[in-house]
Amino acid sequence: MSDIRILIADDDTIFCRLTSDLLRGEGYQIHTASSIEEAQKKLKDETYDLVMQDMCFPALQDGFGMLEELHERFPQMPILMISGSGHIPDAVNAIKYGATDFIEKPIAKEHLLIRLARLKEAILMHRDMRDLQLSSIGMVGGSPAMQKVFDAIIQAAKFDTPVLISGETGVGKELAAAAIHRLSDLGNKNLVTINCASIPRELFEAELFGYEKGAFTGAVNSRKGYFEFAQGSSIFLDEIGELPLEVQAKLLRVISEQEIQKLGSKAQKVNTRIISASNQDLPRMIEEGSFRSDLYYRISTINIEIPPLRKRREDIITLAEFFLTGFCNRNQIQPKSISPAAATWLLEQDFPGNVRELKNCVERAVVFSKNDALSVVDFTTNEDTAIQGPASYRDTVRQFERKYLESVLLAHGGNISQAALYLQMDKSNLAKKLSSLGIDNNRK
Repeated sequence: MSDIRILIADDDTIFCRLTSDLLRGEGYQIHTASSIEEAQKKLKDETYDLVMQDMCFPALQDGFGMLEELHERFPQMPILMISGSGHIPDAVNAIKYGATDFIEKPIAKEHLLIRLARLKEAILMHRDMRDLQLSSIGMVGGSPAMQKVFDAIIQAAKFDTPVLISGETGVGKELAAAAIHRLSDLGNKNLVTINCASIPRELFEAELFGYEKGAFTGAVNSRKGYFEFAQGSSIFLDEIGELPLEVQAKLLRVISEQEIQKLGSKAQKVNTRIISASNQDLPRMIEEGSFRSDLYYRISTINIEIPPLRKRREDIITLAEFFLTGFCNRNQIQPKSISPAAATWLLEQDFPGNVRELKNCVERAVVFSKNDALSVVDFTTNEDTAIQGPASYRDTVRQFERKYLESVLLAHGGNISQAALYLQMDKSNLAKKLSSLGIDNNRK
C-alpha cells in the first residue's frame, strides 16, 4: 500500500468513482470532493500529497480560482489539472496559475498512471529532502503550528534576505536562527551571535562595528566588531529591541548600504546575512517611538513567529520525553519514563517560560526522582515545598502533604475516586484528609 494521499476534486461523480477504483488498485490512498466546500474542508482537516482538480470545478465555473488558492496555500504540493476541452491555452493557463501538470479527458489508464508515477517520484524525493532538513533543524515539535515554523525555516534558509524571529522567551528563537544559518549556503561558516540585552548602552557601537587605535580615550589597540567577524557569514542579533535608537540608525545603514564604519575609521563594505530575534512587540515599540519603523521593515523581510508552548500543547509530552532521554544519557543514569498522571499534569501547565522552562522542569524532576517513572510529586515537591523561614516538623509535613495531594488531584482532574485509587487510599479517608488540610474539592 502506497502512502501517497491524493484528493480528487471533481463534481463528476462517475469520473471520481472510476478513477478512485483504478488508483486504489495501484496502491494510492484516494479521497474525493464533489464541491469546493467539501474540498476546502478536507484540505483543512487532512494532509494530501497531490490534488487532481477538474478545470471546471465546480460545474460551469472557472477552476483557476481554486487552483490559484491551492498553489498559494500549498506551494510544494503537486496539482494535476484535468480538462475536458483539451485546449492548449487552458494548459498554458493551468501551469501559469500553479498546476504541476495537465491532462485531458477522457483519460487513458496507462497515460494517467505514467503521469502519477512521475509525480510520485518527485513527491518521495521532496519528502526525503524535507526529512533530512527537519533532522538538521534540531528542534522538536509535531504540531501543525511547529510544522509551519519548520517550513518557514527551510524556506528562509534558501535566501540571503534578513529574517526576524519573534516569540516569547524560551520558545527556541536562537535554535531557529542557528537552523536557518546551518541550512543556508553559509552553513559551513561560524554563526556570530550577539545578545543585545547584555551589551552596555555606551558600548553598542564599538562592539558591533569595532574601533581603531586612538579612536577614543582608552582605545590603545584597534579592535574588530561583531560585523567584521561575521564577514561572509551570518550574524544573529538576539533581542534586537534592546538596541538604542542611535545604533538602530547605524544598523539601518549596514543593511541598506552594506557597509559599516568603525569608530575612528572610514566606511568599509561588509557582506553579512542578518538574522534578528525579539520577544518584544516591535510594532508597539514603533508606535511608542522606541524602535524605528524603517529598520523594522528592513529586518523583517521574512518574519517567523514561534508560538508559545501553551498554544501547542500537543508538543509538551514529545518535548518532555526528548529532554528526559537526553538528560539520562548525558548523566549516564538508568532511562526513566513519565507516568500517565505526570503526563496529564504536564499537559495542564501553561509554562510561561515555554520550552526552556519545560526542560528545566523535567531535569529537576529526574534529580529528585527515586523511581523509574517520574510522578507528579517529582515535578512539584522539589520546588514548591520550599519553606520560607523556620518551621516546625509538623508544619513542614503538613505543607508537604497539602502540596502533594493538590498535585495528585490536579493530575486527576479533581476526581477524588481516581485520586484515591492512584494513592491506594480509601476514598472516605482521602476526603477527610483533604478536609483536614483545608483543600476545597467539590468533585467526587
